[in-house]
Amino acid sequence: MKQENNKVDVILHGEAMCFHSKLPQGAKEIKPSNKTFHIIADSETTGNHHVIDAGTGIKFFEDDAGTCYMVNEKETKVRCVIDNRHDAKTLESGVWEFGIQQEYDHFAQNLRNVRD
Repeated sequence: MKQENNKVDVILHGEAMCFHSKLPQGAKEIKPSNKTFHIIADSETTGNHHVIDAGTGIKFFEDDAGTCYMVNEKETKVRCVIDNRHDAKTLESGVWEFGIQQEYDHFAQNLRNVRD
């Protein structure tokens, strides 16, 4: 989807959702999940996490509700740990918020997070 200014406002990467946002007041800076990347969507079954590589000019934050944000001063990519599962997607510089896509289970009649 594109905003009026022609910027992409939502990028889907498997079950991960990346969208332009604003850093909320009081969000606390957090360290990457490990020394090389930050997990933005955990893979519950296959270990194929959706990640963003750590680096200069990339900072991660978390608000009181546990929502993860990124402030990146340069383009970066969201990718999978297992390279051939999803194409890497470029995230332009700015503030990004991350979430998980949801699906409706008609048999259980409830909404749940998409899992891989």
